[in-house]
Amino acid sequence: MDKYMDKVLCACCRSVQSYSVLTEKKKRIWNGIECTYNRRYAVCDKCGNRVSVPGMDDLNETEFDNKCREEHDYILIDEINDILIRYDVEKRPLSLALGMGEHTIENYLKGQLPNKHYSDMLKRVLTNYRYMQELYSSNKDRINNHAAKKIESKLEFYNRINSHSSMIESVALYVLNSKYEITNLSLQKLLYYVEAFCQVLLQEKIYSNRCEAWTYGPVYPDIYEKYKTFGKEQILVDPVDLSKDIDEKYRKVIDYVLNLFAIYNGVTLKDFSHAEDPWKNAHAGYGEKEHCQEIITHEAITDYFTKINSKYDLSKEAGVKKYISSLGVI
Repeated sequence: MDKYMDKVLCACCRSVQSYSVLTEKKKRIWNGIECTYNRRYAVCDKCGNRVSVPGMDDLNETEFDNKCREEHDYILIDEINDILIRYDVEKRPLSLALGMGEHTIENYLKGQLPNKHYSDMLKRVLTNYRYMQELYSSNKDRINNHAAKKIESKLEFYNRINSHSSMIESVALYVLNSKYEITNLSLQKLLYYVEAFCQVLLQEKIYSNRCEAWTYGPVYPDIYEKYKTFGKEQILVDPVDLSKDIDEKYRKVIDYVLNLFAIYNGVTLKDFSHAEDPWKNAHAGYGEKEHCQEIITHEAITDYFTKINSKYDLSKEAGVKKYISSLGVI
């Protein structure tokens, strides 16, 4: 239950009383369409009459607007704010960069509803930096140099983190486009398990890049550098279809690994890898926190997981779960 203050003035009781928040179905016209929504209201706990709670009407208006926008596929005000943050730009320069009137974005943020064309355009801008690049290229002469440099810097950043010129970059993007929340720490371990399962289940090396036995488990340095600006936070990339870049047999293995390993956070995945011979043997002789760049070879991964496969049958989910349990981490 949302509360804005513990007690409010009840006109009936003529005193300050506690209250309860209830909901009722209401119908209103939104953009020419009749919409039903849940409206909150408050009643005095003593007499049962309705009382006014500061802020509740504003919340009702916001939730009504959001519900209607979501149901009819219009961009939300919060999503427009996300565009400003995503491209590090102010309201007026963004309007001009998108080919709109100078005050258009400002008006949208005040509650004006975009027409469907502009709403769809803004939704694409939010999720597709390449589309933003197209619009910006056509309208960059309309904005000042300071705003242009900031937008260009962001576009260069998104181009870098969404690029995939190698198989490991494509696999990384595939993982990052999954339903799971992926950090750089968890991404490194998932790439490692994808490699291991491809070598065992397909008898193929999915990528040539080598991982190293860093303090926090196996790490592919180039991929780490590519996404390190996200720190410990979730890595966010633009949606992309990689079906033409990654063969179906590999995608099946990646999905299999994600289903069984991406449910764990990065720290747990790190602990898994620390219990396994490929990392332990490569990191041997180094202190727990000592910097280590020893390579974990294809052969080390193949040998270890081939033995594990013989014991647990990694082609079956039950076998993978038994193997994970045997590591003694969870």
